[in-house]
Amino acid sequence: MINIAIDGYAGSGKTTLVKALAKRLGNDFKVLDTGAIFRAFAYAYDVSGYGKMNPKKIKKFLEEVDVKVKFVGDQQHVLVGDKDVSDLIRSEKISQMSSQISVFEEVRSRYLQIAQTFAKKYNCIMEGRDIGTVVMPNADIKIFLTADENVRAKRRFADIIKTDSSAKLDVILKDLKERDERDTNKGIYSLRPTETSVIVDNSKMTFEETVEFCFEIINKKLTEKKNINITLDGYVCSGKSTISKALARKLGFSVFDTGAIYRGVACAFDYMGLDENKISEKYICEFARQINVKVEFIENVQHVYVNGIDHTASLRTERISALSAKISPFNCIREKVLKLQRDYAKKHNLVMEGRDIGSFVLPNAEFKFFCTADENVRAKRRFEQQKAMGNEVKFADILKELKERDYKDIHRDHGAVKIMPDSIVVDTTNQSLEQSVQFCLDKIKEKYPNIKIFR
Repeated sequence: MINIAIDGYAGSGKTTLVKALAKRLGNDFKVLDTGAIFRAFAYAYDVSGYGKMNPKKIKKFLEEVDVKVKFVGDQQHVLVGDKDVSDLIRSEKISQMSSQISVFEEVRSRYLQIAQTFAKKYNCIMEGRDIGTVVMPNADIKIFLTADENVRAKRRFADIIKTDSSAKLDVILKDLKERDERDTNKGIYSLRPTETSVIVDNSKMTFEETVEFCFEIINKKLTEKKNINITLDGYVCSGKSTISKALARKLGFSVFDTGAIYRGVACAFDYMGLDENKISEKYICEFARQINVKVEFIENVQHVYVNGIDHTASLRTERISALSAKISPFNCIREKVLKLQRDYAKKHNLVMEGRDIGSFVLPNAEFKFFCTADENVRAKRRFEQQKAMGNEVKFADILKELKERDYKDIHRDHGAVKIMPDSIVVDTTNQSLEQSVQFCLDKIKEKYPNIKIFR
């Protein structure tokens, strides 16, 4: 499915824009007015008699309310229970209340279920305030619509005065500023462009010019060749490394080993004869300015070059592994590796695994898999690995170390392990490698039914 996300400020013209764009794109595209979903919750709360909103009242309210979306032809209708409220949710009062009720996590969870289910079923254009960041972070195209606040207030006034002769421009401007403040300060749900959003300021554009401008953006993006990026994050011994390799082999993709990049940087540090005892932020950042890191795949093997020297053969020594652990935490090194990861991902079909690949490194990846398993199962895997290598270890010690590692990985300041709203969880507790890989392939084929799978 092709998903297009349009976010923007109140009064920037998102709602009318998406309807016009859907018509230009053809009958295959549907429009979900996400704001109408929040407005429906707001309307239902307004008539419920619960009074001033608070978490306890919202929780009780949601146990009683049922909000649904249905389409009649290409027209979206919003229902509260069996009542069609589509024409009752457009007042300024409900508009303000929708902004207030949308901050409650339980409301957003219900809204996300509706919106994300819709996006999986249809080629769609969706508009709102966190579509490109939360609802459809993997949208094929993201547009962020904005305009001067005075221009937006005049537009809103022109709409409201048609049905409310008592409307005041100064009051609307004040309300709009307050709404902007709320919408841009909602944590992860805040109104903001992503790094792949195309920002469109239509302060000086007519509606027709805005439609034409955005249509050209969409048309251009749809005709561009799109690479498929797949991320696998998860806990230690959850199977993400073996699954990523198997997936890449089945799909004919490259496996991008981020750890190898850091070890390549450590090789360069060693090769240049730098002093490990002098490691400090200043010392490492000066080193970072002197190196140029590149990655190349030769016969499906990843090679790491630093200043033109191939360090691949030296990456797996204990010395380099220990040195990499000392160098990798510095931001100047992390930023250099991050740029390399993202630049490579833009040009290639790849599978990348780690702790924060889907949450931070490639937040716009087409597929984000998160591998997990019961901690005792993971500890048993690590125990058997160590025994196979001839190491004398105790299961209790392995389990203790794994729990400590989990805690550190979850609570890291940078690169913490986390499950994103659009992550696809792969629980490998009771699954073989083949079953886990097939699960991932099935999810990929849902979106790309014609993708080639190699035996």
